[in-house]
Amino acid sequence: MKLLEFLSREAGDAPRRKVIAMMVGSSIATLLLLVLTNLGAEYAADAGLVKIELILAYLVAFAVLLEARRFALIQSVTAVERGVLRFRVRVIDKVRRGDLRFFEQQGGVEAYAPLTQEIGLISEAVVFLVPVVESVLILLFIGLYLAWLSPQSLLVVLAIYAVTLPVYVLRFASTRNQLRRAASADGGFFEHFAELLHGFKELKLDRRESDAFYTHLSETSAAAFRLKLSSSERQTHDVIFAGSIFYLALFAVAFAIPAIVPEASSTVYKVAAAVLFMMAPLTHLVNGAPTLAKADAAVSNLYALEERLDGALLEPTDAPSPEPLGDFQRIQLRRVEFRFTGPGGRTMFSVGPLSLTLHRGERIFVVGANGSGKTTLLKLLTGLYRPVSGQVLLDGSPVAAADQARYRTLFTSVFDDFELFERIYGADEPDPGLVNERLAELGLDHKTRYTETGFSSIDLSTGQRKRLAFLESVLKQRPICVFDELAADQDPGFRRRLYEELLPQLSATGRTLVVVTHDDQYFHTADRVLEMQDGRLCEASGGGPAEEALNSAGSSRQP
Repeated sequence: MKLLEFLSREAGDAPRRKVIAMMVGSSIATLLLLVLTNLGAEYAADAGLVKIELILAYLVAFAVLLEARRFALIQSVTAVERGVLRFRVRVIDKVRRGDLRFFEQQGGVEAYAPLTQEIGLISEAVVFLVPVVESVLILLFIGLYLAWLSPQSLLVVLAIYAVTLPVYVLRFASTRNQLRRAASADGGFFEHFAELLHGFKELKLDRRESDAFYTHLSETSAAAFRLKLSSSERQTHDVIFAGSIFYLALFAVAFAIPAIVPEASSTVYKVAAAVLFMMAPLTHLVNGAPTLAKADAAVSNLYALEERLDGALLEPTDAPSPEPLGDFQRIQLRRVEFRFTGPGGRTMFSVGPLSLTLHRGERIFVVGANGSGKTTLLKLLTGLYRPVSGQVLLDGSPVAAADQARYRTLFTSVFDDFELFERIYGADEPDPGLVNERLAELGLDHKTRYTETGFSSIDLSTGQRKRLAFLESVLKQRPICVFDELAADQDPGFRRRLYEELLPQLSATGRTLVVVTHDDQYFHTADRVLEMQDGRLCEASGGGPAEEALNSAGSSRQP
């Protein structure tokens, strides 16, 4: 079982031997309860009394059963939760050390849903694991007891199970496949429902469009309903079939065997009691099998996710945090190229060759149409993308793969698709008083405050969120600030302050600024203005004196 493999790999110092010993002890205690029940019934039939010794023995066996089962279950749950924690933290570490382009190609956050969905199945399954293992052991011990009581009865019971259990297993496999199809159909319905929520404005504009979408969504929902209903009915039939196996075995030992083998009638009540004791473990097996099967699939999915992450690691998971670079003189992109590939490795869009020299203290604006490659240029410059060809040089030396993490410490950024954190990470804890002063300067003090636990709220408008992200970025005190469409969604007053006051103030502190913008009325505030056109970089008019356009000869195109 994959679940047992997960426990073996992830549980660490869990007391495996003690858990196994307790499960065996619990199973033996169950067998003792059966034996003591038969002895008590036999003694009562002969003497009309119940021996106190049997009562005490029964109570002791019952106490052992409960304690052993409690220990095994609690320790198993603890082991699984520790394993889940260990796995989840390890995967998170690999995600943060991985390649940005790989993360984008995986489809973003949705690709990591197994970290919650599949792990939830594993946590749920462990509650069934101990009873299922105990059930197997109990059935084994009861089988040995039956062999001692009546070999003929054991053979009949085994024959019944040998015929019926394979049928149940085949039915269960078919039902499981049908349940998967039903779950997939249900997922398709929720995808369409998400489209309704995301596209509410578009559908609201035209009732005919909304009606057509509703019809399609209703059909999808109905198809999912039919599949779920069919699979649920089949699952119900499987449960009934499994229960009938037990009653068939009970009928055989109570009526068929004594009629065929008269001498077996003397032990029929003991054999019947043994078969009755089989009912609980068989029920555990039937009820636990679907959940354990789902858990096995979940474990496979989780390790498949980790394997994909291992292929995208940019640095070893045991690599320490690099010592930050405090300063630089120049960064060069030398004939750097990057390609976005689609299915089959086909190139969808390419950027480059790009050549650029960025000097310490410069303020550079990057302009260009949507889709021209501006954001890709920023990701290549910051080391978030690895060039497919060309070199990135820091103060004249190529940035090797082993130095990428340290190189990236030069930068702080606010990309267009930025994430706003509730706390400022990666630096000395900032003084809340200073942060709140800066919030007031940005006109955000009436919206949020900074405390020892972070910002009181980040539930802000898009423009306000960008201002807060700008503040977080500036407070990190990195040598280079990269801002992608920072002025977008800002009112005209703040936009003017940004270009004419805030950015110059940053430059005055020695920061190097690379700003993607479309605000041509403020181009005069930059040292240089560069333009991206169809993945190529060229000099644009309107800036101060330029150091370098530096596309390869013949590849630059003046606007």
